[in-house]
Amino acid sequence: MAFSGEAGDTVQFAEYIQANVQLYSMRNEAELSPSAVASFVRGELARSLRSRRPYTVNLLLGGVDPITEKPSLYWLDYLAALAPVPYAAHGYAQYYCLSILDKHHHPDITLEQGLKLLEMCTDELKRRLPIDFKGVLVKVVRKDGIEEVPFDNKRPADKCSDIKFDNFLSKQHQFPAYQTTYTMAKRPAETSLEGSSPINSPTSKRARVEDPEDEQRLQHQHRSRSPLGERRWEDDERNGKDILAAADQEEEEIEEGSIHGALDSDEEEAGEESAISAPARQTAPAEGYSDLYLDTIQRSVLDFDFEKQCSVSLSNINVYACLVCGKYYQGRGPKSHAYFHALDVGHHVFVNMETKKVYVLPEGYEVKSRSLDDIKYVVDPQYKKEEVAKLDKAVIDAWDLAGKRYRPGFVGMNNIKSNDYLNVIVQVLSHVRPIRNFFLLHQFPMPGTPQLPLRFGILVRKLWNPRAFKSHVSPHELLQEVALRSSKRFTLTQQSDPVDFLSWFLNNLHLSLGGSKKPSPTPTSVIHSAFQGHLRIESQAITARSDAANARLVFSESSETTSQTTPFLILTLDLPPTPLFQSTNAESIIPQIPLTTLLNKYNGLVASEKLSHRVRHRLLHPLPPYLLFHIKRFSKNKFVSERNPTIVTFPSPRSLDMSPYVEPNPSVCSAGEPILYDLVANVILDATVTAPGVGGNSESSSSGPTSSGTNANKAGVTGSTAMTAGAGAGNDKVSWLVQLYDKAMSVENERAHAQQHRGPEWLEIQDLWVKRTESETLFTREGYLMVWERRRAGADGKGMGKVKS
Repeated sequence: MAFSGEAGDTVQFAEYIQANVQLYSMRNEAELSPSAVASFVRGELARSLRSRRPYTVNLLLGGVDPITEKPSLYWLDYLAALAPVPYAAHGYAQYYCLSILDKHHHPDITLEQGLKLLEMCTDELKRRLPIDFKGVLVKVVRKDGIEEVPFDNKRPADKCSDIKFDNFLSKQHQFPAYQTTYTMAKRPAETSLEGSSPINSPTSKRARVEDPEDEQRLQHQHRSRSPLGERRWEDDERNGKDILAAADQEEEEIEEGSIHGALDSDEEEAGEESAISAPARQTAPAEGYSDLYLDTIQRSVLDFDFEKQCSVSLSNINVYACLVCGKYYQGRGPKSHAYFHALDVGHHVFVNMETKKVYVLPEGYEVKSRSLDDIKYVVDPQYKKEEVAKLDKAVIDAWDLAGKRYRPGFVGMNNIKSNDYLNVIVQVLSHVRPIRNFFLLHQFPMPGTPQLPLRFGILVRKLWNPRAFKSHVSPHELLQEVALRSSKRFTLTQQSDPVDFLSWFLNNLHLSLGGSKKPSPTPTSVIHSAFQGHLRIESQAITARSDAANARLVFSESSETTSQTTPFLILTLDLPPTPLFQSTNAESIIPQIPLTTLLNKYNGLVASEKLSHRVRHRLLHPLPPYLLFHIKRFSKNKFVSERNPTIVTFPSPRSLDMSPYVEPNPSVCSAGEPILYDLVANVILDATVTAPGVGGNSESSSSGPTSSGTNANKAGVTGSTAMTAGAGAGNDKVSWLVQLYDKAMSVENERAHAQQHRGPEWLEIQDLWVKRTESETLFTREGYLMVWERRRAGADGKGMGKVKS
């Protein structure tokens, strides 16, 4: 490693690099390659360049790769620019040395020739620079180490004029033709870089000419511009020919070739183009090249689940995805990042993430091949009404690119760090029929539509995609929008309460879909039409007075009762306190309570204490198509948050009768007529699996925010801004999973014979893991959120709590 620059910086930086390289070798028992050391040095220079006191050091780094045993040389400057070069120099002397090296260096140079080149460089410096020449130190880098070689520093410079560079070359070791990689320009460019034309299509592998004379002229022109032409100058110089006359002849040939190239460029539409002209942008592929580059597409690396941001500029405007490496880049113009990526790496096929049009860069023409329809479908799946109608009627099996079998709608979701609370809510909402069908079929207008419903809709469509490239999806794009909209209240790195998130998500989704903030007699969005119901809250004030005779406090209820009707989205079910002492009966070690006992809270008779009031709740007709039950398991005292492990049991996941908890209304439902609900989703709290991250301050116990902003706390439900103890607020680290009802499997089992059942009708999903489970084991876990679906009315229109026809 040779360096130049400020004295203190050079010594300190060189010792720092040397120490770190040796430390790496001692730790890993392996030597770093020159390219790895060069990358490390460049990174350290770039880091110091952004600091207040950067290093002022220029370096030349050379070495032999221990694996390939090939030598390499790297040029670095104080601005952290790195370039592999065949020869290099630093400092003011480089202006004299590089011309000599450029003229006489070749790839097969020997050590003897290299030392002779070094003599020529030092003699040139002695003649040109007014310096007191103290001599040079010459070292040779070999694969066995560094060797210092003797060098005659006392030889006068005037003797250099008698030395001919070709004296020490034998005929069998004459310089070969220069390779393009090591050739430097001898004359200025014909046109400036700013005025250069765009690059032509790589389809033009050679000039398509029909005239033999034109073809010979192009070949002659190519030879005049090639390094062989430069070699001819050197041969003429050695043979004593007139160099000036040869130069004039070559200039005439170059001008003739440039004129011919211009004519070919003007006749491009006729099918003739120059072999040396710059490629141009195209509006359509060349004839016979319509499928060019499509074989380079790598479907196995494509992942469209991440946020659509350019990997270079981080912009989310006009983003294209490279179909070869899967990275995102902005734009497709001549100065865009996607254009540069196509030129630098050789990846030519890109898809627009909004329009789903496929383009070939750098040419810029659109590809309309039907073979790319599967990629466009994976970017944003689209469904027809007939396809959506069959989702709950027929079991559809699909296979990904790896040959793995999966069920559309029942696929795993990636837990990036601690976002399993969001995964279970998305899985639940994607199996609520009206919400699922709405986002599968509805086409949102791109301009003006909020990002929250757009990204949620894309995620739901990917969950039900029967032609996916992989058997799982990632909620990364939705998570970024949720973190932004919630002011980082819900993130992918911190555990949160699923019900707290569900409350926030339903309200924001309702408003984003155009829902009204004010109370409305009819639902104003698909969210309220699916989940919103009403309940009546009766409250009595409790007063306390002292009984002097008995020396105690006496509580009495007020004779006045206030009643109000409040909308709800989620109903909270309060668990009884955990027994202080454990039962000696082995069957009662884990406390259990029936679901119907918890629902008595809404029969209008059971009262609960709320601050200084006694409150009773009663559900009102008509009940919503879907009921969300939040089993409140977390309570927070003055010190810690406690979890209630009580198991909520129910005899069957089907036929839950809600009529005892609804106030009779003959105009809606006859008295005594059952209102039946079936379980479709069950969110489970899994305390046995440690999940990373613990949230804090996020705790809405149950949900039910109302669009009118009514204080729902009195009703036993809380708004999205109400904060109680939640799953993310305690000291316990928990994880979440969801159990989903497979309606299509149930339909096929009903059609088939009892001995021909295809399988269980319930699936359990935890992050990426999907497995079948039996309905008899649903209540054996700690349920946290239940989704019950109301049965549809029969032919007579009775028994489902609907308005009579």
